[in-house]
Amino acid sequence: MRSRKFLGLVLSIFLTIGAAPAMADTVTDRAATVEILKQKYVKVLDEQHLTLLALKEKMKVDPYLLKQVNAVIADFNTNYAAIVKGLENPDQAIQPIIDLCAEEVEEFGNSIYQLQQMVKQIKFIICVKGKSTKTIAGLKPVCPKGYIKKK
Repeated sequence: MRSRKFLGLVLSIFLTIGAAPAMADTVTDRAATVEILKQKYVKVLDEQHLTLLALKEKMKVDPYLLKQVNAVIADFNTNYAAIVKGLENPDQAIQPIIDLCAEEVEEFGNSIYQLQQMVKQIKFIICVKGKSTKTIAGLKPVCPKGYIKKK
């Protein structure tokens, strides 16, 4: 009985020492995760960037609106660069990048919605002075000095 216990103990020690834990191939896992993130988030961020640029074109009619969209685009470019650099860096932990991607996609989705609502509020008026006319656009458009709003 004692020899069985001793033999069992020795065998378990050898198995514990000799068997190394299975190590995952972190490089392959990270590369696969990066590809998934590119498909899931970077693609969406690229679409959001195109939407922001289209909104910028529509908002050029009002300096206040242009300032708003430029601030969102600057923030977008900063965060997008951080995401891309994080994905390219093999030493960077992947979870913070995933969190940043999810947060930024949602944040810029909300910003785009708000900017689209502002674009809907843009009004156009026609101002007349003699034979010349000007079309003025903005959130609260006002005719230039000497011009009268056409009714």
